[in-house]
Amino acid sequence: MTKRVAILGMGRWGLTWKGVLDAIPGVEVVGTDHLDTGDRRPDYADVIVGTDLDAVIITLPVGLHLAAITDAVERRIPVLCEKPLVSSRAELQDLVSLASGTDVVVRVDQNYRARGWVGATRAAIRELGAVRHVRIVFAQPEFTDGGRGELTHPLLNDMAIHHMDLLRHLTDSEAAVLGAWAARPEPTSYSGRTDLDAVLRLSQGALVSYSGTWAARGATTPWDGDWEIICDGGTVHVTKLQVFVERSTGVLEPCNVAPDEGLHTDLAAVWAEFASALDGDANAGVSVADNARSLSLVLDLEDLALNNWPGSPGTGRDEQK
Repeated sequence: MTKRVAILGMGRWGLTWKGVLDAIPGVEVVGTDHLDTGDRRPDYADVIVGTDLDAVIITLPVGLHLAAITDAVERRIPVLCEKPLVSSRAELQDLVSLASGTDVVVRVDQNYRARGWVGATRAAIRELGAVRHVRIVFAQPEFTDGGRGELTHPLLNDMAIHHMDLLRHLTDSEAAVLGAWAARPEPTSYSGRTDLDAVLRLSQGALVSYSGTWAARGATTPWDGDWEIICDGGTVHVTKLQVFVERSTGVLEPCNVAPDEGLHTDLAAVWAEFASALDGDANAGVSVADNARSLSLVLDLEDLALNNWPGSPGTGRDEQK
């Protein structure tokens, strides 16, 4: 049976999602806001109220996520929401309460989980045994589009959710933030801070170093980051989305990684999981409760990094208000 879907928010991500859904048999995009698709509505709330829907995909600005999810759930419309889910602990608590108190499906798009290198890395870790140390490095040149240039810390506010979610997903562990420090290179086009160094600890005791910049001056990494995961039986190296295992011999053994076919493939996999959840699989897709644990790590990083900034008058969220 055809699933009728509306997309709320027709910026870059909304347009990307429309391209993905248009190519999937059995899915029909029947409503959007701010796009001439035959059923164009001027506001996302009008789409929810005025359309017979099986699901909505929310790609609105983060500040509108909670209200849009709430509106959809109250009308018993299943939701797939882009990340970050929300921008504050108060909103996160409200959203967790909302999702736990309803049988309406609410899921989060963490599309990096669907990538080939992630599956290969998880398999390598299972083979090599307990994780002892993790090192994550992220470096991308400045990218101020979409309001990122005005964010307090664009890496934390926009990208770090991917890396914290991958950390939990790759290691099958929870984590806690031990320390975090922000920095700002000069000159930069950003109004906020672009660099971060942090230390975390996994639930089984392994330490994690996380170093990132969104103002790279030289070498860069993929958006996913480069990873080094030291285990009892060897080390997993993820470099430029390629996965290698290094055992005691010191030889780098390449792992079989499914070809990266691009963002559309990621999102198609996310949709397939969401569709399974719509069809009754309670374990399919990334739940709000699951994603809240990743987002809580980002909020903890933000608290510590921005409070450690010289002269900071308060938390990063206070500064953003």
